[in-house]
Amino acid sequence: MLACLHGHIGTDLPHSCLPPDTPTLTQPASPLQTALGLRLATLLAFPFGVVLVALMQRSALMIVLLAAAMVGVSLVERFRLARITGTAVPVTLAGLLPGFAVRLGGLAGLFIVLLGILALFRDTSLARGLGLEDVAILVGVTGFALAANAISARLATTEVSSVLSTLNASFRAANPGAGTADGEIIEGEFYDPEAGPDSSPRR
Repeated sequence: MLACLHGHIGTDLPHSCLPPDTPTLTQPASPLQTALGLRLATLLAFPFGVVLVALMQRSALMIVLLAAAMVGVSLVERFRLARITGTAVPVTLAGLLPGFAVRLGGLAGLFIVLLGILALFRDTSLARGLGLEDVAILVGVTGFALAANAISARLATTEVSSVLSTLNASFRAANPGAGTADGEIIEGEFYDPEAGPDSSPRR
C-alpha cells in the first residue's frame, strides 16, 4: 500500500492499490456530454446510410436523396435555433445549393470508395430503381438524425438553464442586500421612515 501511495502521489490510485472490498466509483456522463455524443451520432448517421446503400447495392440515386435529407435536417435545426433566439432565418435556393453540393460530393465520394473496395471481393451491380429497402434506409437515417438533434437540443437547453439558475442563486447568496433599499414604496412614492413623510418626493 505504501508503495502504491509513493508511486501515485497527486494522482488517482489504481483499483489494484485499493482494498479488496472498496467499490469502484464511475463518474456518470453529464447531459452536455450526452448532447455532444448525440450530435456526433447525427453527423455519422448519413455516412452510415451510404455504407448501407453500398453494402445492399442499392441505386446511386439514394446518394442524392440522402444529401437532400441531410440538408433538410440542417434546416430543421436552424429553425429550432431561430425559434429559441427569436431571429428570422431566410431560406433561399441560392443559399441551399452550396450546402447541398458539399454534402452530395462528400457522400458520393464515400459511396465510390466503398464500391471500389467491395468490387475487390465480389461482383457489384447496383439496383436501377428505388424500392422499399431504399425507403427504409432513408426514413430510418433521417428519423434518427431528427430525433438525436431534438434530444440533444433539449438536454443542452436544460443544462444551460440549470447552470444559469445556479449562478443566479450563488450571486444572490453572495450579495443578500443587492437590489434592496431602506424605506417603503407606497402608491408609487418612496417613504423613508427616518426622514419622515414630508421629505419624500412627490410625483
